[in-house]
Parts: sequence; C-alpha cells; structure tokens
Amino acid sequence: MEQILVSKRPHVIATFGEEAKFQNLMRAPYEVRKRWINFGNNIDADEIGRQIFYCFLENATTFRRSRPLVSVFTPAYRSGHRILRPFESLRSQTYVDWEWIIVDDSDDDGATFSELNILAAQDHRIRVYRPHRPSGRIGNVKQAACRLAGGDILLELDHDDELTSDSLDAVTLAFHLHPEAGFLYTDWAEVFEDGRNATYGQDWAFFYGRDRVENYNNRDYIVHEAPKINAKTIRHIVSAPNHIRAWRKDFYHSIGGHNPDLAAADDYELCVRTFLHTRMILLRKFCYIQYYNQTGNTQRSRNQDIQRLTRAVSEKYDARIHQRFVDLGVDDFTWDARRHATDWSRANPAIEPHCSLIVG
Repeated sequence: MEQILVSKRPHVIATFGEEAKFQNLMRAPYEVRKRWINFGNNIDADEIGRQIFYCFLENATTFRRSRPLVSVFTPAYRSGHRILRPFESLRSQTYVDWEWIIVDDSDDDGATFSELNILAAQDHRIRVYRPHRPSGRIGNVKQAACRLAGGDILLELDHDDELTSDSLDAVTLAFHLHPEAGFLYTDWAEVFEDGRNATYGQDWAFFYGRDRVENYNNRDYIVHEAPKINAKTIRHIVSAPNHIRAWRKDFYHSIGGHNPDLAAADDYELCVRTFLHTRMILLRKFCYIQYYNQTGNTQRSRNQDIQRLTRAVSEKYDARIHQRFVDLGVDDFTWDARRHATDWSRANPAIEPHCSLIVG
C-alpha cells in the first residue's frame, strides 16, 4: 500500500470485500482513512461511481479535520546520515497524523536532494522540495517550508535532531486543552555526537532554568526544563522557548512567519513576535533531543552573530514587550519607567510572575 500512496497519491481508495481484511488501511493515518471506501460484493457500478465521486468531493471541500494534521518542517543542508534521526523518530511516533516538509538548501549539486528523495519514497507523508538556487538564509528556508505545509499545527524539527516517540500526541492534546494559545514549547535535552549530555550549569536562564535526569530508550538524558515566560526570559535567546516550538498554522501566517532576511537568531525574533500576539503553552514534558556537531549545527560556531542579533532584537521590541506584560496583567519586574527600558540588574522576585499556560 505504501508504494501506491507514494507514487500515485490517490484521491480515493476503493476496496471490495470484507473490511476486516484490510488491516493496513484500518491502521492508516486519518488522512488516508478518510479517502477509503470499502464496498460489499452486491453493489452496482453506478453506485460505486457515485460514492467514489462524493468521497472525493467531500475531502476536497472540507477543511476541518476530526484529528489535527501536524506539519513537521525541516530545513536541510548537507544533512548526510544525520537526517535518519528525525526520519526514524517520526516513523516511531504514536501519533500517526503527520506530514514532513523538508526544504533542501544545500549547495551540493543535488546530492542531498537525491538522498532526501530516497527517504520520501519510503513514506507517503514525506514531501521534499528544493529552491531553484540555495538561499543561505535560514529564516527564508523555514518560511518557505511553512508555506508548503498543509497541516493545522506547524512543528519545527532540525535535520539532525529527533522527537521522543509520544511528543506529537502530547503536543496535539495540549493545543486542544488551550484553544486560546497559538504557540507551544516543551522541555528538551542536548547531546553531543559522541553521546555526552550537554549542560548549562546551575544558573542558566537567569536562574529560572532547571535540569532533571530522565531515562528514554534505555539511556539517561539531562533534560532542560524550559523556563516560564517572564520579564527576563522572553528578552534573551538563552531563556526564550527552545525545541519543541510549534504554532497553529493560521496564527503563524497571521504574524508573517519566520523573517526571510535573517541568517541567524530568526527563531528568537519569531518567538518575540509570537509572544506579542498570542498566549504560549509550556508543555512540561521531555519531547525533543537536540544534537551538536561540527558541521551540520551552527548554533555554537556562530554564537557571536547570534548574540549580536539577539541584543538588537531585544532592544527593538523592548517597549512592546513591556506593554504586552501590562496588557496581560503580569509584572514586568525588569522595567525602568524612568529610562523607559529594561534594567537587567534588577533582582528576580521571590514569587515568579509569568504568563505561560502550563500543561503537564
């Protein structure tokens, strides 16, 4: 069946006989099952044609789903074998209603694109794209991927990282619990290619960060507990939401999505704009494993550029961030009203004022 779904992408799937014989279709993702009609043995050809036509028409003109489709988007660059990590983690998800949008921005004459198409041939939920020439701007690549997505939720997954096996189930449930929120973020772990756990120390995220040890797939990870959104944490990349980052698609597009002109700090800039326009869900669950390597992941090697852009973004949005806290009724404890700017030297309050919607 998978070969048919990959090569033909049928609008309607018709089978004949006892429904119980088609276990592969009964277990298929909702996006496949909604296109499936099973006919008994005693039905005339005209009726078959009518039901097939109306099945096609219903799916083509209905835009609300009974189960949300998660569009996982990934910018790829000379990914090599590392792309197998996200591939295998998606295929092991307990939540099967997902699609994977990969946009290849490699400058290698199509070598990476060919490798990605080999993956796409194994699962109909994978779609691979390549621009007419490499962009080199990560914000542009991510924005392009999100424009190609057909799901209800947009979830970012880097080309060398992995999701824990029940993460999509947890994400969709959390969004269901908080329909007022357009964004969600989670706890995560960071590891080096040699398997060592990465840590930040005891005072990360302005003393709002916490770590815990959690076992997953028979190994221990140091899990970073994502900080709540408060006056300090949203104003710097070290404490702003990391992976998972997920948006409702309609909301993402309403604020313009990723900035196509930024080659670094694009995620932080988008997180600030997100904060200004919607509530944020903090899903207190280990959902993402982030890997550091020397070639495929640039976050640490380009730290100077990232920090410079982070400062510029924080300064640009400083007053608007303050007004957002005022509107939410949350104390902006860093705000110096006389200077009309943030005062980083101010101590953390004994009781943290925050505006995260916490699940878990």
